[in-house]
Amino acid sequence: MKTSAIFAVTSITALLLTGCAQPAQRQAQQQLNQQTVSAVNWFQQSGEYEALTWQAFNSARLAFDHAPSLTGKPKAVIVDLDETMLDNSAYSAWQAKGDQPFTAKTWSAWTQAKQAKAVPGAVEFARYVNSHGGTMFYVSNRDQRDYAATVANMQQLGFTGVSEKTVRLNTETSNKQARFDAIKNEGYNVALYIGDNLNDFGGATWHQGNQQRREFVNLNHQHFGTQFIVLPNPLYGDWESGMAENYNKLTPEQQLSTRASRLESWNGK
Repeated sequence: MKTSAIFAVTSITALLLTGCAQPAQRQAQQQLNQQTVSAVNWFQQSGEYEALTWQAFNSARLAFDHAPSLTGKPKAVIVDLDETMLDNSAYSAWQAKGDQPFTAKTWSAWTQAKQAKAVPGAVEFARYVNSHGGTMFYVSNRDQRDYAATVANMQQLGFTGVSEKTVRLNTETSNKQARFDAIKNEGYNVALYIGDNLNDFGGATWHQGNQQRREFVNLNHQHFGTQFIVLPNPLYGDWESGMAENYNKLTPEQQLSTRASRLESWNGK
């Protein structure tokens, strides 16, 4: 009888604590989402964002034209998709408005809706490469199960050279290095890598902290603008998970605390 009573009290206490924790987690998730509103506004509304994407693709065109040709090896350009060629900011806006966390289920639903827009300059660049002796390879960490919807969305937007050969999605790992190597092993001279995430330029930064990611940039600074072209993305990215070990497994409250702790602030003097 005594054991049952203790168990009942313990269970009730646990339920009460869980009940208290849930509103706190919802509030923290709301704060996390609200912190992205300004970034989404900038992404969707500013001329500066469009200027930067055009600048990136104009630079990419020049770099492609001046890339050395290797005897017997056709030129190729490897690009990421999301926030590089495809604009998914409407999904981020949906998250912010509805206090929704990222989930694989809702991301897949967004992908299946085929409502992504083209990043300014992306379609024009893809057409240029494919019509000037190059091959565009679209290497993305979208799930292979969303392949048909991804291809349909791209074709609706006017991207050229979209096929099973050129669109390579995630089948085993988010580390893209093996897919990059496969393209090279097929006989292509990869002239350019284009992406919004350092992981789009090789596996060296995959699952690394921000210190290691910055070191990669410092070691390879001469390649940016010539072999590596970066698109702006303040909405999300591995730069965020790079702020703390196992960041994506933290609670919303812990993620908020991590974000605040990483601010390098003026002391007011």
